Amino acid sequence: MEVERVLAEAFACEIQIATPRNYPVELERREFDVVVIDSTLIDGKGEAARRLRAAGAGLVFTTLGEEDMAGMDGWAGVPVVAKPFNDHHLVEAVRNAARI
Repeated sequence: MEVERVLAEAFACEIQIATPRNYPVELERREFDVVVIDSTLIDGKGEAARRLRAAGAGLVFTTLGEEDMAGMDGWAGVPVVAKPFNDHHLVEAVRNAARI
């Protein structure tokens, strides 16, 4: 919910929150400019990764783990933002992912 607050304050856009259970369906139902997703939900090569790649949206990963801060295996160039969020870092990562 913190992501929603930060992004709503920074951008004039629609924000949709999805749960780990329903985000795969939402990716197939709608088009997104940017998807902000926890790194623990992505396995790299499985179904979740396939759906994210097929969505064609810009991506930003979030993480609690230091090991992910240098980037996620198989996701070159996708920014990773540490939790708890630094608002500026999150906004800049989303801006770059959206190419705004």
